[in-house]
Amino acid sequence: MAKKQKRKKEKKSGKWRNADPGFIRLLSKGRHNRITGLMKLLTRIGDGWFWLVLTIIFLFIEIYAGMAFGFALIIQIGLQIALKRIFSRDRPYIKHEDITNLMIPPDKFSFPSGHTAGAFAVAFVLWFFYPVLFIPGLILAILIGISRMYLGLHYPSDVLAGVLLGFLSARLAVFFVLLIEL
Repeated sequence: MAKKQKRKKEKKSGKWRNADPGFIRLLSKGRHNRITGLMKLLTRIGDGWFWLVLTIIFLFIEIYAGMAFGFALIIQIGLQIALKRIFSRDRPYIKHEDITNLMIPPDKFSFPSGHTAGAFAVAFVLWFFYPVLFIPGLILAILIGISRMYLGLHYPSDVLAGVLLGFLSARLAVFFVLLIEL
């Protein structure tokens, strides 16, 4: 009886293990040149330079918002680097022969998605300081996360971890800025 339950449990866990690469395979089947160009542009926006420029602009508009952007991105990058080293998860196109990448990634490991984490960190800081800009920021962050999967660079779980990392980074940054502001 115990062996049967163990096999059933292994079969269920196998479905989850195959969901990540299965989703990437599904996205890769729907690739089209126009969409690919847009996805590459979205990924370039998420490279980090855009967030740095945005941070500098906000430092002049609203110093505390600019500080929160800067702190959020520093926290996000530090945690992202640590998590990538801890988990050392190969990118989808490295682990699965039938998944191709359409861009060269900035580093070897995929978990968590740093592009997604940075985009969501910015979106969540916007939520606190400029709620009216949260929805456009959220849409951009979601599209950046999708672009990372579409381009074959991340699994869905990498992107979800990036969302959580971005949220955590933004919350910590806003907390620190509120302490400074007092």
